[in-house]
Amino acid sequence: MFGRKKDKKKILDETFDSVISEIQKIDDWDNPKKVEHYILDSCEQIIASTKEIEALKAEYRVLTNYLKDIQTIKGLPEKEYKEIYLVAKNIEELDASKKAFKNSTRPLTEEQFVLISENEELVPDTILRMQKNEKYQMKVEQNMRALEAKKSEDEIERDQIRHSDQLIRKLSVLVLITFASFLILAIILKSAGGADIGMFLTTILFVAAVGVFVMYLKMSKNRKRNKELLKSLNQTIGLLNVVRMKYANVTRALEFEKEKYQVTNSYELNYMWEGYLEMVRQQEQFASDNDDFVYFSKRLLRILNGLALYDKKIWLNQVSALVHEDIMQNVNHDLVIRRAKLRDRIAEETRSLKSERDEIDRLMKIHNYYVPEILEIITSVDKLCGLKEA
Repeated sequence: MFGRKKDKKKILDETFDSVISEIQKIDDWDNPKKVEHYILDSCEQIIASTKEIEALKAEYRVLTNYLKDIQTIKGLPEKEYKEIYLVAKNIEELDASKKAFKNSTRPLTEEQFVLISENEELVPDTILRMQKNEKYQMKVEQNMRALEAKKSEDEIERDQIRHSDQLIRKLSVLVLITFASFLILAIILKSAGGADIGMFLTTILFVAAVGVFVMYLKMSKNRKRNKELLKSLNQTIGLLNVVRMKYANVTRALEFEKEKYQVTNSYELNYMWEGYLEMVRQQEQFASDNDDFVYFSKRLLRILNGLALYDKKIWLNQVSALVHEDIMQNVNHDLVIRRAKLRDRIAEETRSLKSERDEIDRLMKIHNYYVPEILEIITSVDKLCGLKEA
């Protein structure tokens, strides 16, 4: 929570063992230089160990101060603590809202957002215009299809009339040939046997007349219907040309808007517009939350400034501990454990340092090595490390 420092590497790994190891390497104790060198090395190690212990003590004091801060906050009167609680709760909620905004999935890409932003005033009218044009396009397309169907029907019927006229002409030729054949036959019969062919000729003429009359009526009807179809076809083609022009105009207008906003229809543009409005709302909310976050953060600091706390700003990053009691208990528990570990390390380092210093005294007594310069160095080290009185 409160900026745990990395454990420093121990300078002495079991100082006593180290001293014994170094002593064993000295095979010529009568050489004052070797004894002096060993004592100076030990002094350097003592100084390094002292620095390590001071660093551990400094961290221990920091943890102790943070524990005192926690106890100070937990010991506040209910009214004062409730004020801190409410302010911290606002900060926690605002921070969660800001994080949710940053992690939210945006409905529009950056390019789409910029495009809509640049045409913000035009988009609503464009959507309505596109919707109107799409409905009109559908209506015109339906009319165009109906006219094309009517045109096709008229053309098919005209083709049928042409086939009918061709068939009547063929039938008329056939009737003429048949009538001529029967007439020749009657004349031959008349000339050969003197048969009476009056009734036969009358019947042939009647049948031929009826056939010709029927074909005439059919051809007359076809001509009349053909004129009607031709007139209707011309009207249909004229209307179809007009409708096609309308369709082309409205399609061009739609395609322009589609290309401009990179959409396929008004539904997509409306979706982009709603997404844009939502993103603007979120941005405004984020800005508002950010302003409120700054306001409540300053307010929390003002409240904490009235308390005798070691570190006030650290609570801006630990507002959850001010809001949730279980989190505060976990933080307190972690600090207690860390401080206990530091205390053990300080005790261990202190024991090692004292063993090193006692070994120097023992070595000097054994070898009766009391050189003034070395004594002065040892005295300075004792003062610096606080080991013995000067």
